[in-house]
Amino acid sequence: MLWCRCGVLLALCICPLACLAVSPCPTGCCCPRPGFLVLCESLGLRSLPRSVPLSTSALSVARNQLCNVDHQLWPFSGLQELSLSHNLLARFPRGLPPSLESLQLQENRITYITSGVLRQLGNLTRLDLEDNRIRAIQPGALQGLHKLQVLTLKGNRLTSLPLNLPPSLTHLDLSENCISALDLPSLSALVNLQVLKINSNCLRSVPESAFDSLPRLRSVDLTNNLWVCECDILYLYRWLLSGRLKMATDIVCTEPDHLAHRLLLNLSVVAICPRVLKPNDRTHERDLSSAQERTLTAQPAEKISKLTTNGLLSEALNSNQDSPKTRVLHYSLETLTYEECLSLNNSQSVSPFHLKTTTSLPEEEQRCRDNITARYPQSNVTPAEGTQFLLSTHRDALVPTLVPQPFTQQASAAIVSLLVVLCVLVALVMLAVLLVLKKVLVRQQRVAPADSGSAG
Repeated sequence: MLWCRCGVLLALCICPLACLAVSPCPTGCCCPRPGFLVLCESLGLRSLPRSVPLSTSALSVARNQLCNVDHQLWPFSGLQELSLSHNLLARFPRGLPPSLESLQLQENRITYITSGVLRQLGNLTRLDLEDNRIRAIQPGALQGLHKLQVLTLKGNRLTSLPLNLPPSLTHLDLSENCISALDLPSLSALVNLQVLKINSNCLRSVPESAFDSLPRLRSVDLTNNLWVCECDILYLYRWLLSGRLKMATDIVCTEPDHLAHRLLLNLSVVAICPRVLKPNDRTHERDLSSAQERTLTAQPAEKISKLTTNGLLSEALNSNQDSPKTRVLHYSLETLTYEECLSLNNSQSVSPFHLKTTTSLPEEEQRCRDNITARYPQSNVTPAEGTQFLLSTHRDALVPTLVPQPFTQQASAAIVSLLVVLCVLVALVMLAVLLVLKKVLVRQQRVAPADSGSAG
């Protein structure tokens, strides 16, 4: 009887685990590559889906009502891309898998970031925290992210530049905050920085030599700040005139009153800072004014020449070089939206699509409930070649034409049916074996007393 109970329990445990390990797609989700890319968006979820395959390498649960996912994603040891955007998270998720390379947390309710939550995420190359409520980032909280290249903190409530940013950063977006000054030590450490967006803040001037230690900087957006066009802004004025930027920015003065609403580059040094020149420096002033005129008149021609030569030629070269790569099929959260995934499953074909910027979800005012999600069983399943992480700072880039071959719903249902039948057959065979063993044991017990009686 004991063997029979053990066999039944074993069968009941093995069957669900086998079905879970190869589950094609959670209910309501879209899986163009089951087991690798899973999109569970706009489903009103308050907890993570229970049947997400542990081999998933790209998971999106955006536009739901998740309040807390701490330690629930740790079993996904091969997860590379994760989108938790447009949810109700009040703090940075804890217990995320160290394999993550891209993490999207835009449009949540995060207010601060501590160093402990990012300690295990050393493989991150992209972190998006746009449109949260972040007021403070603990010094050194991002310092351990040695591979981080793209950091987006747009639309938060920061009042200063985060301290100890990783030197690996190439793109930094701090626009639409409340930053009033640039921290020189933090800025000078970003030796690989190429794009800096700090527009729509409260900057009044730029410290001396602020950008001199950034040799790779090629684009800076400084528009929509509170620029005071006085002597303290001369460094920025001369730096812009030096032509170091490939894309000039229009900086408009807000103070003093007589220079308000005027472009900084249209002013002269004497107009900005009258005391900077002595009476015998008229020659130097004329030289500087002529250099300013040459720079302003040369910018349109330079832009046209770059567009007609470097731009078109590089486009042609890139298209020729990338043409063989269009044969390889790679999905990622950056290139495939939930709506496109659903249309992909219905039409069985995909046309070239553009990267889609996230739309804002109306803020839920109702009280957030605690999430209760079953723990995922530990598994050593490692994904095969996962979804390739596409690092791009322009979300409107065009994706090459792909011809995917996703699983159909009929095929998925057939696989699940076969697995259920197999589990039932295994359970019946085990029960039959146990019944035979029971009969043998009973027969032996009957024979044993008879032998002892005859011996007496």
